[in-house]
Amino acid sequence: MGWTLAPGTGFCETAEELIFLDLSRDKYFALRGRDRAAFARLRAGQANDSDTMARLVATGLLQRTDKPTSIASTVIDVPSRDLAAVPEEGFSLGMVISSMLAVRWARSAMRSERIGRTLADRRRHAAAIAREPAGPAIEALAARYAANRWINPEPQRCLIDALALDHILVAKGLVPTLVFGVRMAPFRAHCWLQTPSAILTGTAAEARNFTPILVV
Repeated sequence: MGWTLAPGTGFCETAEELIFLDLSRDKYFALRGRDRAAFARLRAGQANDSDTMARLVATGLLQRTDKPTSIASTVIDVPSRDLAAVPEEGFSLGMVISSMLAVRWARSAMRSERIGRTLADRRRHAAAIAREPAGPAIEALAARYAANRWINPEPQRCLIDALALDHILVAKGLVPTLVFGVRMAPFRAHCWLQTPSAILTGTAAEARNFTPILVV
């Protein structure tokens, strides 16, 4: 038996810090000092004493697995292209209505007590969809969402808009990738939707300024 990251948990190394995101608690935090060294030993398959392991387990980051220990930091290629390269979409009453409903849903779904469950449900729904090659269809829908989003009085926020657009796309059988990222000095968090070839929410320049910490 070994150890793996708990569901909804990811980590990255940035600016010499080891940063974790635990979606079940809607919390970012850093491992430092002895705990960071113990985590490095665990990843390398080296021994830790029982008190040290108890501290690591108490963080909620880890769970037992029947397989050998496998704990990897988050890695994903962030595209340098965004929807600025997609032909501009005009007014769409259908998308205005869809986006308003999706934003209302996202505003509720992103609450601290719900976000972990929201994304666990999203994983299950997405897994049941036969993934189609990302291409013009997903980018056209994302561009239509962006073109009509301004009509909604709800202020734009990266998590709300990523969840809302994802909700619309998954309902149509299109599965993008939801990425959470961080940067330091000062600490900031960001999230966005992407395909292998394009950023779907926000800009590519902004997304590439963050280190991915969790991919859903």
